[in-house]
Amino acid sequence: DKESLVKLSKYSIMAITSALTVPVSHMIVRNYIGENLSWDDAGYWQGIWYISTMYLMVITTSLSVYYLPKLSEIQDKNELKKEVFYGFKIIMPIVISMSLCIYFLREYLILIAFSNEFMPMMNLFLWKMIGDIIKIASWLLGYVTLAKAMTKTFISLEIIGSISFVLLSIIFVNNFGLVGVTYAFSLNYLLYLIVMVFIFRRFTR
Repeated sequence: DKESLVKLSKYSIMAITSALTVPVSHMIVRNYIGENLSWDDAGYWQGIWYISTMYLMVITTSLSVYYLPKLSEIQDKNELKKEVFYGFKIIMPIVISMSLCIYFLREYLILIAFSNEFMPMMNLFLWKMIGDIIKIASWLLGYVTLAKAMTKTFISLEIIGSISFVLLSIIFVNNFGLVGVTYAFSLNYLLYLIVMVFIFRRFTR
């Protein structure tokens, strides 16, 4: 029916936007690193991104399978607040613990996943792990825009966030070298988190 088609179309547009903006922004950043630093540096960034994706998959899968449908079915704003705060209470300690483990075991992880030649990656772990923690915190709020089909808001944030990440990466890489891309990653998600706090408070007012 028409109503279901409209609702599903909104989710499809949001999914397509994410599928396009995020990979394209990372491709641009990777190419910039390769062309302005070295392709070895681009490989180190790709490597730590791979490790980050693997260990966060547990969290992102849980968000997609349980958290998102749960938020979608809640209509009462006070109940929505409680569910989001409950998500922070359960998920954030897990993310922080996992990130700390990854950071302290980073040398062994590099040797297991890659080789001794990837040891320069060790300098990237601190701010990448901090960025991952901020990222999940922002997603816990960001999923509200997805669950409530706030299409324009979601698409705008995805596009602006991707452009912001590219611009910040260029600025920080030029000033700090390869580690600058992790600064850009963390700062970009911190800005996203601040915006999401504002949007969430306004939506649940």
